[in-house]
Amino acid sequence: MLDASRPATAPAARAGGVARQPRAEGEGRVSSKLRGGRSRLDDLYQRGSAKCLLPTVYEGAALEAVLLNTAGGLTGGDRFDWAAEAGEGSHLVVATQTAERIYRAQADETAQVRARLRAGPGARLEWLPQETILFDGGALDRRLEIDLAPDAEFLGVEPLILGRAAMGETVRDARFRDAWRLRIDGRLVWADGLRLEGDASAIAAQAASFGGRLCAATAVRAGPGAEAACVSARNLLGEFPAAGAPALGAASRVNGITVVRILARDGRALRAMLMPLLELWRGGALPRPWTM
Repeated sequence: MLDASRPATAPAARAGGVARQPRAEGEGRVSSKLRGGRSRLDDLYQRGSAKCLLPTVYEGAALEAVLLNTAGGLTGGDRFDWAAEAGEGSHLVVATQTAERIYRAQADETAQVRARLRAGPGARLEWLPQETILFDGGALDRRLEIDLAPDAEFLGVEPLILGRAAMGETVRDARFRDAWRLRIDGRLVWADGLRLEGDASAIAAQAASFGGRLCAATAVRAGPGAEAACVSARNLLGEFPAAGAPALGAASRVNGITVVRILARDGRALRAMLMPLLELWRGGALPRPWTM
């Protein structure tokens, strides 16, 4: 985690005497506890450009947290650490205020984002960030660590957009690494990684990668109900046309969890398939930022 006590220092000099630009840093953590039949705030910490908002929720017993990067996007050298924990028997929902944009970075700099998620006994944790949009020249290294109690429930998603098709954007040079690690009762049950370097648009065009589509999403359901979630996901995805479809999706079971992959031509097509899936799995509408 980032050290909140570290003193500010002057920008380090690059080779050739050119000073590095100041970079954004932030750390935020939120946790919930069960009290009076509802999930309440247990702990909240925020520092730097990382902010956590707690909107009022009038329905259900969950605590909702909305993460915000006040720097307005990520560029090379930025560092963010997020942590979310659902305490025993509680229900914590974590979303983001908007899509996270990954802007052009210097050749030797990469933005880093770390998220550490925990769910205690009988708890339910939902990780529902909106899209990560990778712009030309962007560089991001993202890692997601998930630790669940044996009877905890987890729903998580990470959508990715390689340039906005409606804006005519083409990602010719980018670096993106994404790693998931999911443990149940301390045992690693799922590990996943994605690495894109160079011409992301050309990589996406390859049949072995994105099959010509510029958007993707991974959604995971773990804990009680994961097997039924696989069946319901397959039924839902089967309702979408296959031949020439703007979006394609498939669900599979891995070590007791359900994983869904979606590929889409653009962000609109991605949401058209992803949002009904998430609403089906969570049994209700998505947090309000998803529809604003």
